[in-house]
Parts: sequence; C-alpha cells; structure tokens
Amino acid sequence: MADSLRRNSFSEIPSVISHCRRCQLDIESDPQCNGRTRILCPFCGEFLIRPNLPNIQQLKIDIQRRARDDHIDHGLSLRSRFSRTFNRIILRRQNIINNNGITGSHRRNQIITNVKLPSIENKQQTSETTSKENLTSSSLPMLTTISSLPSINIYNYESFQRLISDENPDNDQIFAFFSMFYSNFVYMIQSLTLNDNTKQIDWRYLQMIHEYIINNSDTISRLVLKTIASCCIREVRSCENTLKGYTILILAPVFDDSSNNHIFAHVLRRIAHFVDREHQEIVSLLQTLPVEMFRSTVHRLQTFVAINLFPSRSDNSTSAFVNGWWVPCAIRALALFTNKQLNRIFMNYNEFIIDLLDDIDIEFEYHLWLKRSTGFTFCQYPFVLSINAKRTILKRDSEQQMIINARRSMVQKFQNKQTPNLNMLFLNLYIRRSHLVLDSLTEVTKKRDDLKKKLRVTFVGEHGLDMGGLTKEWFLLLLREIFLPDYGMFVFYELSGVFWFNGASTDNIREYNLVGILMGLAVYNAIILDIRFPLVCYKKLLTPAFITEPMNNLSKTKVGIIKPILADFRTIRPDIANSLQYLLDYEGNVEEDFGLTFEVSVAQYDTAMIYSLKENGSKIDVTNENRNEYVELLIDFYINKHISKQFEAFYYGFHSVCSSNALLLLVPEELEMLICGMEQCNLSSLANITKYENCNPNENFIKWFWQVVEEMPSDKQRRLLLFVTGSDRMPIGGLCEMTFKIAKISSNKCNINDFFNQLLLPPYPTREILKEKLFLAIENCEGFGIE
Repeated sequence: MADSLRRNSFSEIPSVISHCRRCQLDIESDPQCNGRTRILCPFCGEFLIRPNLPNIQQLKIDIQRRARDDHIDHGLSLRSRFSRTFNRIILRRQNIINNNGITGSHRRNQIITNVKLPSIENKQQTSETTSKENLTSSSLPMLTTISSLPSINIYNYESFQRLISDENPDNDQIFAFFSMFYSNFVYMIQSLTLNDNTKQIDWRYLQMIHEYIINNSDTISRLVLKTIASCCIREVRSCENTLKGYTILILAPVFDDSSNNHIFAHVLRRIAHFVDREHQEIVSLLQTLPVEMFRSTVHRLQTFVAINLFPSRSDNSTSAFVNGWWVPCAIRALALFTNKQLNRIFMNYNEFIIDLLDDIDIEFEYHLWLKRSTGFTFCQYPFVLSINAKRTILKRDSEQQMIINARRSMVQKFQNKQTPNLNMLFLNLYIRRSHLVLDSLTEVTKKRDDLKKKLRVTFVGEHGLDMGGLTKEWFLLLLREIFLPDYGMFVFYELSGVFWFNGASTDNIREYNLVGILMGLAVYNAIILDIRFPLVCYKKLLTPAFITEPMNNLSKTKVGIIKPILADFRTIRPDIANSLQYLLDYEGNVEEDFGLTFEVSVAQYDTAMIYSLKENGSKIDVTNENRNEYVELLIDFYINKHISKQFEAFYYGFHSVCSSNALLLLVPEELEMLICGMEQCNLSSLANITKYENCNPNENFIKWFWQVVEEMPSDKQRRLLLFVTGSDRMPIGGLCEMTFKIAKISSNKCNINDFFNQLLLPPYPTREILKEKLFLAIENCEGFGIE
C-alpha cells in the first residue's frame, strides 16, 4: 500500500526537458534536479539549458500531506528517494558522438547515466568519498567564505611580495586574495596588468603567486581549487577578461596533481568551446608567456591526455563515459600552443608529440578521419602523433592503394578476356645500364598508370630477381647521375652542403619530373634515399600537401609557392643570407653606402643575367625605408620565381605517386625523414641485429670489427653506414628495422654484396690490419661498392 502510494505520488511530478546547444539534443531528466543543480551534456560537457521548473516545494508538501493522511511513514527524504535519476536522450539529428567519441546512430529514448554538477554550498562534505565529477565547493574542505572576509585590496607585485614576506602574515588577507583572484576575472586581470594602456600581463607576478601555492600548505591549494571549481560552474559572458582569465587558470600549478583532473577538465572545456576569434586572442596572449611557463603548461596538457587515455587499473573514480569529452577538450586546448605564431618561438614541433598515442589503433583513427566524421579523431590534430604513427598511416595507405591498383589491373584483364599474370601486379621497370636516365624516363612515362604498384626493377641482360637490392641500386645510380654537376640540373652549395634547383636549366623539365617521381616512389615503397635537399624544398613539396584536381589539369594550380623567409633562404645560401641580414641591421644610410637597386644578378653558366625584382627595378634605389621589401623580393626570387618551372615539374612528379591524404599529417621535417631517414647515427646496437654467414660472432676478426666500430667517431660511423646501406641515415624506426649481414670471404679487402646490406669481411690476422682496411674502404667509397 505504502509502496503503491509512493509510486503514484512520485509519478505526478512532471519530467523536465533540458537542451544542449552544442549537440542539438534534448535530455529528459528527473524533476528532482532542481534549479540549484547543473546538468552536463554527456557528449560534450556543456551545461544544459533548463526551462522554467515546476514548483517542487509545493509538490513535496502535497506528497507529504497525502502520506500523513494515510498514516504512512516515509522514512527517507525526497532527495534520497530520487537519488537515482534516469535520463532519456531524444535525438534531433541522425548522428551524434557516442561514448567513444565516434559518430554513430543512437536509438530513440536510449537510457543513459545522468551526469550533473550539484550546487555549490558552503558546508562540509558529509560523505567520505566524493565523486570527481562533482565540481562543487562542498567537495573541498571549508576554509573561508568570501562574505566573511575583510575588504580585499588589489595587490601588485611589490605589495603581494610584502604581504607574503611578513614575519606574521595576515592569513585572512591571503585567503581573501586567492579567493578573489581565482574566482573573479576582473580582479585577476587588474592585479596582473602592468599598465592600463598596454594591458600587458605581469608574468613575473603570476610566477610568484604560483611559487607561493607550491611552497605552502595544502590549505591554499584547496582554496584555489574551490574557487576555480565555482568559476567553472558559473555562466560567464565571453569578453577579454574571460579569455585571459581562463588562459591563466590552465597555468595554475594545482593541476600538476592528476587527482585534480576533474576540475582541470572543465577549465579545458571552457577554452575548447571558445570560437576561432577568441582562440586567436588567446594565442596572442600566449605569445607573451615566459618559455618555462609555456613548456610546463604543454607538459601538463600532455600528461592529462596520457593519464585519461590510458588510466591506471587502480583508478576507479572516474567514469569512462564522462571522460569521453575530457581528452578532445585537452587536445583542442593544446592546439592553441602549436599555433604557427608560437611553436617556433618556444618549442620544436616534435616536443608536442604524445608518444603513448603510438599504442592506439592509428589505422582506425585515420579511416575515421577520411570519412570526415563529425566526431573527434587524433588525425585532426597531427601534431600529437609521432613520425612512427604517421609512417604507419602512410605505409598502410600505400599498401591499400597498391592492392586497389593491382585488383583494377586484374579485373581489366578479365574484362578483355586476357590471361592474367604475376607481372601485372607490379610496376616493372626494364633498364639498360648504358642508358640509365633515358630508359628510366621512357619506362616511367609509359607506365604512369602503374606508378602506385609495387616497384620491381630489372637490368636488361642481367640475371637476378629483384628482392629489394636491384631497386635500391637503380635509385642510387640514377640519382647519382642526375645530380652530377655536368648534368646541370642541380647546383651544389658547399657552405650549406645541399643541392638546389638550377634556374638556368630549362631543357630538363622531364628530368625534374623524374626526380620528383623517384622521391615519390621512395616514400611509397619505404626506401631511404641518399639525397641532400634543404628543408625549404620539403616545405614547398607540402604546399599544398594534397591536390584534389585530376593530374591532367594540374597546370592551373599554383604549387610550391611559399612565403619568403630569411631563415629558409639561409639553409640554401647562408653567405647571401648573412649579407641580407647585415643590410637589414645596418644603421647608416643604405642608399648611399650600398648603392643597390631592385635588381639581382645571377650567373647562368658563363653569363651574368640581370633580373628586375619589380617593375622598373633598375630605377628604384634600395633605401632604409624599402630595404625590407628588397630582401623579401630577393628571397622570393631565389626560392620561388627563378625555379618555378623546374620545381613545378618536380612537384607534379612527386605527387603523381604520393597523392595521399596522409601527407596532410606531415610537417616538412617529417617528410624529409621519410625520404632520407634520420640524421642520428649510433651503431652501438648494430651487433644485436647482425646475422653471420660462414662465421660466428666469437671469431677474433668479428670481435675486432665490433671493437673498431664502437671506437669510431660519429662521422666515421656515418661513413660506414653509407658504405653498407647506400645512405648515411638510419631508418625512422632505428636500427631494429634494418637487416645487416657479415659474410666471411677469402679475399684480402673489405667489400659489400651490393644492395643487400651485407659486408664481405676477410679474416684479417690482426686488429690493426682490419682497422686499416676498413677505414680505407669507407673513405674511398661513394654509396654502394668499392673499386
């Protein structure tokens, strides 16, 4: 009877529909979630919009009166009776983000667990355990209420230093300061502003505040957390102080403790949900951050992602359902620190990488990204992915395209009623050694439709099956010939140690296209090339990184045009770049002392050619006022305009093979590593992967060999790696991805078995003779083989 009455009484309370503006869905929730309770959207973490609620107090009185009339003792309060709430999701669109951050369809009226923030109350927490999702002041020990504090002064750097340095500090004033500082953005920004006109933040003052929080008792830390939690729950209008305030909140050292991630997540949610214009203002503020504060915040965000993506088994306090929006918000906040205006100032590109992401299903993330899903994927933010993860994506994408092209050829054979054969599955190149460049051009041009098949090279008139060695030999010999100075396609600059395009070489456009194809085939077939281009070349190759137009319509697309920067030009011509820097820094009269005009003289073979950098450039003098324009136009001439036709052919050749969305994930440094390998050279672990033929590692001459290698300086080790593999760089995965074999022979000199990473080593009688012969071999070889 009592249970029946209780059920009937409770059912009279009408349900409440709340709305999420971001996800565009309605949530039907229990009416006991009264006006003081904040409900979060379980998909994005945004607070839900609540309609006018029914008079819950009057409903309580009616139910209690009815219970008394029937002599029923309820025993429990209404709050405890309604402690279990159930929400029904009513979808307004077909696809929303599911628990795993993946777009999917949900059934109507699906039952999910309610996620809400109880109201802020100034009282002790009575429960021994507190949910991390309850961002309430009651989840923190009560310290001092703002209403009971004395009047609060605005402290600057000096006054705050005096306050905390006093022998008998006024704790009430200190508590008042921290309560107001972290809960009132107007007070915070006024305290930190150096000058009302410039509105610059006094970061030295903020660092002192952080040091005080770190070096003092947990009481201050708990107070800071309490005020930040209250700040996150309040609806704050977006303005300049709000943007600065939330930016300063993520710098707080209390978030170095992972047990405070439940509060940190809501700070990140606020920042992540700002619009682009507001994000740009945050980036402008981050530009003024001290380097150490910038780095520590990036590390804090990386740690937050790692902990919540791979939580420990002992951590049962957080719900995986709620954590669905924690990581995306943290990644979006981290993206602000990788803005192009910042990352070259404070940190290198590879310092933003989260190595633990190598353990996720990166292929699934990539395919999800290709579908242009509305959900979150890590491929949307490639700065957190390592080169190993990106290489895996590129490798799988290449393999998939190889399979697709091979299947297409097979189907075409069947449709034409022809007998399929194994050769149709490969890109088969038949090359005569005496006509290396000509045959390569002919074969590549004739078989352009097969460029995305597995490469296999055959030298005409020679026996042998290409198991990778002949392909490497073809790459090496062809590139060596094309890069010869007599060929005139590229110019080698000794000061920078790189090759650059010869703007005077206008008759070799097909050969430039071939070099681009070679580099594309190297990436496509995971082959490391011994090639020396400056980093700016790879930057141009990624501008744009992917072309959506058909290859036969590429002439209309402007490619490889980058903004002229002196730092890029310095990687090609450091001598000219230093002269230009001297011109920019010169404090005298540039026009009288330098006598320059807007012209440039370029040596083309035996003739000096004069080019105007702008219209009527010969009549325009370079002055103190226009010297920046002169430098910019001169760099643009060398990097873009003078080699536009040559680089255009080179670009199209590369992208005819490597046209893949995966290139959008790469930065120029990573593309260089994919083509040329890693610069670091340490052969200390090479012995662990070495296999032996006709000998064993316990023989004396083998032991002597490894002793000599271990004692080699880095430049000698690099020469040895070049001698054995054809490149002085290691694969991206390190030595563990190499194959290396030492074979015992009866000859009296070191040699190699071409293109199979095999060293042919005679059993020298002494260590000194072995060292002498080995050094002679590696110093007198270029690439593979030794005469």
